[in-house]
Amino acid sequence: MESHALDPSLPGVRQLQDWIRERTPLQLQLIDGTALGGCLYWQDPEFLALKTSPEAPLLLMGRRAVALIRPLG
Repeated sequence: MESHALDPSLPGVRQLQDWIRERTPLQLQLIDGTALGGCLYWQDPEFLALKTSPEAPLLLMGRRAVALIRPLG
């Protein structure tokens, strides 16, 4: 995997960081149509970490597998 540093000047990176900081509930839709809900905990150049409930372990999703991210509420 080729990895690049996150560029905080990009609006998408800044928006994800805001949602992580604020623990905004999100819905993520993957390219296969699967929908997942929860809060993002961190991002890196390759993965997003989603917590679906307080007691659930983190789910790691490859950025390329995500088709849509939207805030809930």
